[in-house]
Amino acid sequence: MLLTYILAGLAAGFFAGTFGIGGGAIVIPILIYAYKAAGMNATEAIRLAFGTSLATMAFTGLSSFLSHVKRRNVDFSWFKKLFFPAGIGSLVGGLIAARIPGVWLELALSLMLGYFGIKLLLQKEEHIKTYFLLKKLYLFAGFFSGLTYSLAGMGGASVLTFYLTHTGLNIRKAIGTATGIILPISVGAIIGFGITAGMPHNWRWGYIDLYALLFLSICSILASKMGVRVASALPVAKLRKAFGIFMFLLAGKTLLGVIGI
Repeated sequence: MLLTYILAGLAAGFFAGTFGIGGGAIVIPILIYAYKAAGMNATEAIRLAFGTSLATMAFTGLSSFLSHVKRRNVDFSWFKKLFFPAGIGSLVGGLIAARIPGVWLELALSLMLGYFGIKLLLQKEEHIKTYFLLKKLYLFAGFFSGLTYSLAGMGGASVLTFYLTHTGLNIRKAIGTATGIILPISVGAIIGFGITAGMPHNWRWGYIDLYALLFLSICSILASKMGVRVASALPVAKLRKAFGIFMFLLAGKTLLGVIGI
């Protein structure tokens, strides 16, 4: 399983740095498959995959955020506004997610993967409309992004990137700012998933696999720096389309798992 953790961490870190996403789209399906293959029941595997992925993104998000700060891709006024409501939303979502049937979480994940796959394939920066009234809804936007992240295992930073681009920020500033909000979202989710299943045991705290977390975090931190460089230097539009296709494939695979195929 160690090689699985390493590869998943590298992929998640790279795409987190490039697109400003949390990386759960990659980590969660891989962890679900690995846990099921090890004999874990479906609900336990799904919850453990969600909690571990969300915890990993705290480290990945911080690394990506610091790299974006160096490149001046962060709007700190928006960062301050969204920080706390996003963390509260993820805490609430984590408490809910750890108590509902695992198949619902897996279905939510597949829908989120499909939605953001469409968004990545179709969205063009020059066609993004600006709605200045949205600026007043930052508390809701932050809370909703955190709630979405915990319940669907991904999408929180993507929700914020989408929101920020529609309030007037360019795509690079939106991505850089959103990566910073991954940190409070992940911390809230860690608490929500961690306190729901008892005390630490067998390298676990609640629904967080500490062994997987260690290797996923190290690899994702290293790869996130490369992802930030790519986002700053290469044509992101082509990479966005390629990742959109990849997300569709993951959505299909996850959905097949829900219906038992």
